[in-house]
Amino acid sequence: MNDLDLVTDLTPQCPLPGPADLAGPRSRLTAAIDAERSGARPWRWRSWRARPVRRLAVTTAVIAAAAAAAALIVVPGHSPSAPPTVRPAAGPPAGVRLAAAQFFRTAATVSGRQPVTVPGPDQFVYTETEGANRIASRQWLSAEGNKAGLVENAGQRRFRSPPCTVAQAQVARKPPPGLTVAGGYHCAEQAGYLPSMPTDPHKLLAYLVKIGIADAPARPGSPQAASPGWFANDLGKCVDYLMQTTYLLPLQRAALFKLMAQTPGFTVVSGAPDAIGRVGVAVRWTFEGAPAEIILNAVSYAYMGDRTWPEPGIKASGYDGAALVKMAFVNKAGQLP
Repeated sequence: MNDLDLVTDLTPQCPLPGPADLAGPRSRLTAAIDAERSGARPWRWRSWRARPVRRLAVTTAVIAAAAAAAALIVVPGHSPSAPPTVRPAAGPPAGVRLAAAQFFRTAATVSGRQPVTVPGPDQFVYTETEGANRIASRQWLSAEGNKAGLVENAGQRRFRSPPCTVAQAQVARKPPPGLTVAGGYHCAEQAGYLPSMPTDPHKLLAYLVKIGIADAPARPGSPQAASPGWFANDLGKCVDYLMQTTYLLPLQRAALFKLMAQTPGFTVVSGAPDAIGRVGVAVRWTFEGAPAEIILNAVSYAYMGDRTWPEPGIKASGYDGAALVKMAFVNKAGQLP
């Protein structure tokens, strides 16, 4: 199977155009033929020929409205929508696989068309994941990061996470005793919602670096720059963390997919199971011999979970991935939707 076969396998089936879809092109083609016979060229002929369109059948996720005293269930739940018209994009950057770039571009289009719902400033973003043993882990993050969060791991042990807003995560402070950090110490942001996160993929990476979620691109000549797959690994882990713990706006998810479309090192694999056996499409990368995957829904491109494998020769840690089974807005830490 080559890249084009994989694109065909991963792209939803396109409906055949109907009479209404063909009326415009047919009239332009007829006019062009008549003009060519008469020696003239109709206006916009060259533009129409240079910019064909392709219709893709896509599905968008349905996000329920938040109730005042309850929660917003974000995952799962999908419903078909009208197919958008998408113009073919330019070829992928050097080193980026065609199938991966096409997959990410389609994922960005679908994600960006989803409806917008936001948590209240005093609410918490609740996420629930399951491993292969089907034992749940739960997390409550303050929407703004200004309140202590709560984590309940698979062993049912609960512990608080200290508050840290996005603004606080960008401010250098005195490090705790015994910790030396070059450039100052920053708390790790604990916000479950990032309204200031850019939707422009060219500005997105700088923002994620600034708030401490992603690492800065490797400098030429650095060990990271010489390590194959280093940036794909860092970006993949960053996207995995955000999609598993944070409520992202539709255009923010689209920006992440667009950034991945520009990054070498990713491949896509259809028919990939998540940690609890649900089948989706895997976004895979390999770093230092160890593969990792983010699993996405094959139709809606919603995040399903992640999978990891130990490095060759390294004993497994016991963690081989987690499946996201629920994301919701609740009014206090510890509350279940």
